Amino acid sequence: MIWLTWRQFRTQAAVVFAAVAALAAVLAVTGPQLAELYRTAGSSLADQVSGSDQSVYYAGLLIVLVVSAVIGMFWGAPLISRELETGTHYLAWNQGVTRTR
Repeated sequence: MIWLTWRQFRTQAAVVFAAVAALAAVLAVTGPQLAELYRTAGSSLADQVSGSDQSVYYAGLLIVLVVSAVIGMFWGAPLISRELETGTHYLAWNQGVTRTR
């Protein structure tokens, strides 16, 4: 079963691994400079951050906000459409906790 799941979602997993690797590379490049700025500046760090670092921050913020929608589109939509196509949604979605429980 794990093999089958891996075969079905290997493209999505590869994309996620590539995105995490790209994020790690960006953080590895910008992190030491920001840590050094924080050590020397103390509380006035916002005044010393360059425009490129602010751009990286806002790009990261945008990625964090958009990532849930992207995961839903490319990962969740095929799962739901497969359930609807095969008719297994009648069984899978009707199993739950009863009202009295």
